[in-house]
Amino acid sequence: MPYVNAFYPFKIRGEYPRVFIAKIQSDVVAAADSKGFTVLCRGGPDRQMYILGCRTCGTPIHRRDRVVFDHKILCEGCGNKKDEVAAAALGGELVSPKPMGHRHLRQWRLKCGHLAIGQRGNMRKAARGNNNASCKECLKEQHAAEAADHGWTLIGPAARNNQSYREYEHLCGHRQDVSVANMRHGDVNCAGCSETWSSKPSKIYLLTFSLPTLPVIKLGYSNNPKFRLRQVQFDPDKTRGTLDRAIDIKSGHRAICLEKAMHQYIQTHRPDLIVERDLFRDHLTTTSEIYHAHGRTFISALIDAADNGWDPNLTGDWQTFTSLRDT
Repeated sequence: MPYVNAFYPFKIRGEYPRVFIAKIQSDVVAAADSKGFTVLCRGGPDRQMYILGCRTCGTPIHRRDRVVFDHKILCEGCGNKKDEVAAAALGGELVSPKPMGHRHLRQWRLKCGHLAIGQRGNMRKAARGNNNASCKECLKEQHAAEAADHGWTLIGPAARNNQSYREYEHLCGHRQDVSVANMRHGDVNCAGCSETWSSKPSKIYLLTFSLPTLPVIKLGYSNNPKFRLRQVQFDPDKTRGTLDRAIDIKSGHRAICLEKAMHQYIQTHRPDLIVERDLFRDHLTTTSEIYHAHGRTFISALIDAADNGWDPNLTGDWQTFTSLRDT
């Protein structure tokens, strides 16, 4: 099977493959035809190769004889067209079909204008809405802006092997790994300047949830009640939680002491308001401190009293405190 001193007139994988004279067996033609290809000639890097033409897009490819017989034939032209469609669906464009020569990678220009390299399968899933094709550069800018809002500077990847964390630097110069979600909501303490949850201002809050089985309320403390509201629900669309109110407390230590005393007060004076965990465990992440909605008036009165200086650890009954304060 001598090579002819000629080359195939179109490039395949960046080169013009040589062709040679040889009989093309009918079983090869039939096998290629059954897979959507036409055998054009014998040729390529070695004598076991055939040059095939895709009947869908017209792209020429070369494959070994055993691939033609025994395997699925993948057309690079059809694959690239699918990648181009996926890129367009995401508002971008395909830039390079094989960056760094890797057959599974593609380089894309995203909608934001940044270039990204990713696996073609992931980008196609993103185009179908089954995956996230967020831009790493834009995500980095977002994380940096969120950190700046709370007095921190984004440094880079975290030392720990956890994609949910990044390394940040506080205004005091101390660096530490922090969860991206915690930084986004400002729920972070600096281990360098010793500003901890116990010294930071906090709040006593009241939340309402419409569970599929019954309406309930939650009394608690947090320096960020809105974040706590999202955090406590498995599926917000089902439980439809709302932040009803929140009062300011000078420190986290003071807040937790007051909150625990209020829960103890409710347990002592109105145990009928406590909701058994089996009734909310499938909908809320918390394990206790959930009350029936009809106890809202009673618990709101406790919060009013606490907002006016009542401390169940010191002054006892809130009604007595209220009456003494008003005299």
